[in-house]
Amino acid sequence: SSDLSAWAWLRRTLASTSFLAGKGCGAIMLPVRQTCAAKHVFALAAAMGVLSALSACSSVRLFLGPSPSTLFEGQPGLGSTASASLGRPAVLPVPRRTSPGAGVATLGAAAVLLLAATRSRSGKASAGGVSCKAVPMNHKIPVVDLEGNQVGEEDMQFRTFSKETANYVVHQAFVVWQYQQQKFSEFHPRRGDVKRGRKLWRQKGTGKARMGSTYSPLFGKSATNKNRHGLDDRRRKRIPRQTHTIAISTVLQSKWKGIKIVDGLEDIEEPRYYDLMDIIKNTTGVKPEKRSTLMIARNCYGKEHPIRCVPTYKSYRSPLYMAGRLIDKFEMRRPRDIDAQADGLYQCLKARNLIISREAFYDLKAKFDASDGWSFMDTDAILVQQLQKLVKEYPYDRAAEFDSARKVPAKLAEREFWAKEVREKQAEEASQ
Repeated sequence: SSDLSAWAWLRRTLASTSFLAGKGCGAIMLPVRQTCAAKHVFALAAAMGVLSALSACSSVRLFLGPSPSTLFEGQPGLGSTASASLGRPAVLPVPRRTSPGAGVATLGAAAVLLLAATRSRSGKASAGGVSCKAVPMNHKIPVVDLEGNQVGEEDMQFRTFSKETANYVVHQAFVVWQYQQQKFSEFHPRRGDVKRGRKLWRQKGTGKARMGSTYSPLFGKSATNKNRHGLDDRRRKRIPRQTHTIAISTVLQSKWKGIKIVDGLEDIEEPRYYDLMDIIKNTTGVKPEKRSTLMIARNCYGKEHPIRCVPTYKSYRSPLYMAGRLIDKFEMRRPRDIDAQADGLYQCLKARNLIISREAFYDLKAKFDASDGWSFMDTDAILVQQLQKLVKEYPYDRAAEFDSARKVPAKLAEREFWAKEVREKQAEEASQ
């Protein structure tokens, strides 16, 4: 039973097994629950080793769970030759004349295999959870020019979720984001939002059901409890920001086959519609407006006026946006827009092909890199890191700073004249 402590369980197992061994049993079979704790299984394995070595029992069989399944096989006296196998019960044959040290040593190795197998069967990770953590692969992304000719490669290794949880977490992040985009502006008054109204008939004596107001939902008025009621209908669906960020990097890493890095995309100075159509066709190999395409560049910001339906004043500063705003199935975003605060996850999921400028790819790599991506760091850690870089870039001598501070007069009235003299001396030295 797993309800007992490890030592009490070990004592009972030793007592029962010693009794059976003393009766001259040739083999002992010990059933163990599949949900048994690892420390209990380890104690049982040690007890088996001691009893097998000290008693005249020829073998000890261990059954895990309702059906026998092999976890290890050990051969005492032959070193630590324990190997895992499945399909038959674990048998530990022990010669009748074996030294206690050999039995205990062999069972120690067998107990390690038993502990690892028990953890693997119960779904737990081994070695501190390293096996369950997905390590993103390093992919080579081609770098092409505006004509589509490959000029180099870039390494892409963004942080990702594990294979077991990636689909679920990405879907959850998208559902929560999509729910948060609803406006919940539709409002219909309810019974408590309007005046009470008059009571049409008295409480008793009419034979009718009692009523209190004409604004009851039973009378079909505008006051109803089923229509929209503004923000009161909004549920609290939230997801951690870091989880949303890892979902974005997971989607970008999964689309590595459809990513092309374009060199010279930021240098376009004129908004040419057909030139941009040719660039899309040369880099992706697909006719524009046929597949959903996402372009990520620093110089592609723009939006339309909500009322006039024309580009805003700032949009004219971006030639890429002015050239591609009329292309169907084509979206443009900046690296800062590929974030949890914007629609970066939705755009990355929808896009079949991704065109990224070389400068924007460096921004995304610094943001989502698996080793040192800054978007996965705390704000305090980012601040400390930036301050450390500034200290290395601009070193200073603290002793010299203290000496210069001592030269300043202690009184505020004297500092003005002292500063004036210093400025005059510096002016004379500069003129000479």
